Amino acid sequence: MTRSTIVIPVYNQARLTERCLQALGQGDFEVIIVDDASSDETPELLARLGKRVRTVQHSVNQGFATSCNHGAAVASGEFLVFLNNDTVPRPGWLDALVNYADRHPEASVIGSKLVYPDNTIQHAGVVICQDGYPRHIYTGFPAEHPAVNKSRPFQIVTGASMLVRRSAFGQVGGFDSSYRNGFEDVDFCLRLREAGHDIHYCAESTVEHLESVSPGRFKSAGANVARYRERWFGRVRPDDVNYYLQDGLLQFSYEGSFPFSIDISPRLAVVEESLRASDLERLLSESARQLANLRRENIRLSSQLSAEFPESDEARYDRLRWQIQQFVELETTPGTTVLVVSKGDRALLELKGRRGWHFPQNENGVYAGYHPANSAEAIKHLEDLRARGAAYLLIPATSLWWLDYYEDFRHHLESRYIRLPTPGELCVLYRLIQLEEEPGTLGPWQQQERVFRTDFLEAVTANLERSGP
Repeated sequence: MTRSTIVIPVYNQARLTERCLQALGQGDFEVIIVDDASSDETPELLARLGKRVRTVQHSVNQGFATSCNHGAAVASGEFLVFLNNDTVPRPGWLDALVNYADRHPEASVIGSKLVYPDNTIQHAGVVICQDGYPRHIYTGFPAEHPAVNKSRPFQIVTGASMLVRRSAFGQVGGFDSSYRNGFEDVDFCLRLREAGHDIHYCAESTVEHLESVSPGRFKSAGANVARYRERWFGRVRPDDVNYYLQDGLLQFSYEGSFPFSIDISPRLAVVEESLRASDLERLLSESARQLANLRRENIRLSSQLSAEFPESDEARYDRLRWQIQQFVELETTPGTTVLVVSKGDRALLELKGRRGWHFPQNENGVYAGYHPANSAEAIKHLEDLRARGAAYLLIPATSLWWLDYYEDFRHHLESRYIRLPTPGELCVLYRLIQLEEEPGTLGPWQQQERVFRTDFLEAVTANLERSGP
């Protein structure tokens, strides 16, 4: 019996799957591909691979958890190794996981180090933060930093590259399919820990990860967060500060001060919005971001399959961000505040002459790190921020699933506020000034304004769509 079975759940993205398999190469392992009802070239790719891989085929899309469980059900290996198809395993990654498992029999789950194409950290363990939510620790750190090169226990590791002992997997019934493309790995690790198993991070196993490029990846984000909160809030132990202390990035001093003083590494510090030297810092931040993306593009273009790849997801997102920023400058009033729905992308808040606020955000104005549990929570948060001065709500194309998932939230927006015309599929923008007429209707002056704006936007849309940063 082979020791390791690699289970790769896939939904479209055939070229990424092919690149992942090429990086795996040949070895003493079994590969099972679970095709979750792909509609692109994936079935043809799997047919060409023939007996090199085993295939489980879904006629209807069932999500990450079910796909992993179905793959595990037909696996023959002692170790189940779950791997995303948007990864490029680096040489020795699997041997490192297996060797670590042999040296640490107490570890039932072992996660890899995941890096972005520019060799910065995407995953080096998952911590529970002081607000009770799980987050990847040290995301964005250089891969050479000592803090991410320590193999050690965590409460959670990512399922993007995860070795699991078959016996432990069966004991807790695998992944919980009530989660849909999010939090499955978090819940799985927490259930295993509750059953007495240990979870470890293996710094010697390195995998390159593009992260979250599958279609519909965040469609069920709100429901996933709500389920996590219901099941685990109050039961999990915040541990993020412990790692900062262990790694020397946070230090307490009790000499010469009362009650104590705190030294924080600059790598953990964030400049407050109100203290930011806006023009200079924005320029430096934007230059650094563009340089990082250029490095990613260079890596991508030098890869074996670069000739077959269209514009990368990173470059496409950069172009979307730039077009949104140009659109906001044309469409909104200078000096106003714009709420932006995003996954904490601070660059999207860099709106010339306007204040950009995260939505949702915590009490300090920082991205909350999770989505509202339901429409009622989203509506309350919106109205609280509107009362504090927010004049617009912007939903980029990458977050339009909000309007489908939070249906009552959408009705609230449509019945109370003006939805401004936007070019193409760029974004949705609401002006948060309540309609004076019957909800859902526009008065004569508003209708005239909408016609004017529509004509104006049609004149600039072609230029926006052809332009780029």
